[in-house]
Amino acid sequence: MPTHVVTALHLNLRSEANPARRNVIAVLSQGTPVDKIGNSTLAGWAEVDAVVAGTTLRGHVNASFLGPVATQFPTAQATGGKLPAADLGSRASERRSVTGSRAYSIGEAGKPGKPSTHASGKAPGIVRIIDWLDVGHQSHLRWAGGGGKTFCNVYVYDVCDTAGIYIPRVWWTSRAISDLQAGKTVTAKYGNTVNEMRANFIFNWLVEHGADFGWKRVFDLDVLQSEANSGRMAIICAQRTNMETPGHIQVIAPENGAHTAKRSVAGKVTEPLQSNAGASNFTYGFVGRDWWQSAQFRQHGFWTNDVA
Repeated sequence: MPTHVVTALHLNLRSEANPARRNVIAVLSQGTPVDKIGNSTLAGWAEVDAVVAGTTLRGHVNASFLGPVATQFPTAQATGGKLPAADLGSRASERRSVTGSRAYSIGEAGKPGKPSTHASGKAPGIVRIIDWLDVGHQSHLRWAGGGGKTFCNVYVYDVCDTAGIYIPRVWWTSRAISDLQAGKTVTAKYGNTVNEMRANFIFNWLVEHGADFGWKRVFDLDVLQSEANSGRMAIICAQRTNMETPGHIQVIAPENGAHTAKRSVAGKVTEPLQSNAGASNFTYGFVGRDWWQSAQFRQHGFWTNDVA
């Protein structure tokens, strides 16, 4: 009979209570029920039974990543035939200055309110969010790349989430979608009913599901920048030709102060004002003209969304 559940995003089940050895039996996904047999010889560890692929396995886990069997996770139901948002929610431990898990939204004190709460309007409200997140700040490790990894998807999620707009950091698995379409209530559990979304797959999501969540596709840089300036969230998303390599997604910021888009002599936008995490992180600036047209990308799109 289960006594606990896994609360971590994933948890190693080991043959010994020793994290330094190559002794991993299996990786338990979030929400996996386990039966605690007793405490391990190593303080803070527990011996448990867990069912993996129909087989009961006995091993040892770090007990700090176990919660009561009644631990609550976010739940969702389909409404009117439309899939609901998938989201793990926020945690106070998720802050700009730490890497954290990055699957949860920022729960840091002082987080700005939604753009509609800004006295000067939605565009300044979006600017307030971008300025507060300040992705280009060296101490903001949440979006700091390294080792071939970049976090453009996390940054765009953080901007949109703070603004009250949904874009997926995680999305439903195929089995969870089947259950939702069958009218069932589904609990969002990492690695179980939801998986992380990279930029390549966010592109597919925007095409398939974006309109259900208010995303409107536009096809002109002047329109994209104009809508950002009017107080709509604006993004560019490009999918790699080689899907095994990272795509890219970025925020188009409202023009503000000295931060402006680049325009031709005729006044047409040639490079919208960008706020970017990736190979380089900057709060306002430019990756390069028409970066999304590079041969490394198979397709791209511009989208906007009204903010809360």
